[in-house]
Amino acid sequence: MKIRAALLGMLCLSGCGYHFSTVKDYLPGGVKSIFIPTFQNHTKEAGIENTFTSALRNEFIKSKAIQVVDPDQAEGEIIGKVTQLSLEATSHQEKNLEERGTKILAREYSATVTVEVSLLRKKDRKILWSRTLSDSRRYSSAEDLLANETKQREAFDKISVYLMEQAHDQMFEDF
Repeated sequence: MKIRAALLGMLCLSGCGYHFSTVKDYLPGGVKSIFIPTFQNHTKEAGIENTFTSALRNEFIKSKAIQVVDPDQAEGEIIGKVTQLSLEATSHQEKNLEERGTKILAREYSATVTVEVSLLRKKDRKILWSRTLSDSRRYSSAEDLLANETKQREAFDKISVYLMEQAHDQMFEDF
């Protein structure tokens, strides 16, 4: 009975569409070690470049597939640019502000960020991989300015983690 169950299990596994994919230990161009300098910031949002740089470094460190090293030891370099950032009020409400009268205030915002990420081979500066990625997150507004700043920062953090995960994964998949 145990043999029959084992054979049936093996038959099911061999017939199904699932398989284990091999994890690559190199990027396009055979790059096995990278340096990730601080992203360039082409927006007016101070510090956003550090958020995206940290998210990409963390993604590579977490995956352990490629070594993140100092510039003089790296075979490749990943250059990033935060090219666009927008905040748009997506929902509004009327509010009576007593001495100022009735005003229309934003209840919800949408934060959108676009980044460019490129992998270059260090020895000849050839671009081996490049993408433009964009994502949006909504967050609710609060009357407290500090609370709004915190929610906005959290939206940027979520966008950075998602986009840098996408960049990481696409570098290994898109040759």
